[in-house]
Amino acid sequence: MKREFAVLGIVIALGLGLLGGWFIPSPLTTPEQASLVSVIQTRGTLNVGTSADWPPFENFTYPFTGAIEGFDVDVSQLVADDLGVTLNMVHMDFGNLISACAVGTIDMIAAAMNYNEERAASLAPSSTYISVSQVVIVKETSLLTTISHLGALGGLTVGCQTGTVMQDELIDLGNVTVSAYPSAVVLMTNLINDNIDAAYVDEPVFTSYNRTEGLRIIFTTGSEPISLWTRYGEPEFLYFIDNAILDAYKDETIYDLFDTWFG
Repeated sequence: MKREFAVLGIVIALGLGLLGGWFIPSPLTTPEQASLVSVIQTRGTLNVGTSADWPPFENFTYPFTGAIEGFDVDVSQLVADDLGVTLNMVHMDFGNLISACAVGTIDMIAAAMNYNEERAASLAPSSTYISVSQVVIVKETSLLTTISHLGALGGLTVGCQTGTVMQDELIDLGNVTVSAYPSAVVLMTNLINDNIDAAYVDEPVFTSYNRTEGLRIIFTTGSEPISLWTRYGEPEFLYFIDNAILDAYKDETIYDLFDTWFG
């Protein structure tokens, strides 16, 4: 019963968001401009930017080679299917995604990117498609114990991925040595090799790496909303994105994806 009520709430919120985004014209779109939907459908591909080192959201099937797979890839495929085009996942450093989307190198970002006001000032967020917690993790052999707030990390060296909200939060503490890495692979390697005391990541990333490495959580935040992102001035494309999310909740496709990637 709880799940049914949760789905109903999400569907209502998504539906209202769809109506609002569709009927409010954007001041950035002019009649002379071809819509992004038209450009994508003429091209025949949806170019989606991601940082393919953040399993189970996105990851190469082999390190930095092969296909990109993951939860965000499957969600992006739903959008591509609605548009009737082929999905093309584009790997780049996480910190470069927003600028790449803003200038049109990619059409959309699907990279477990949390919603915040700073990002929303640059790009248009979709409705929330999943919420996750962030966690501070250490090696199983670490002497660090569970903490109740991030400030307790004072004096330690904590790693994170470049361009993430976790990096901003750690920097704001002022008493933590922050080691930011462009790749989660490098981040986790430094944790395993004892080059940093702890790492600050999304909880599903911890779960994925903990299958092969001895890790544990010492701090967990509340759930944070994650959105897909595109340029402002493209209400029709944003409608397609939100509609794909809405349909995935209505027909419960999203739960199949949860089971596949998060267990």
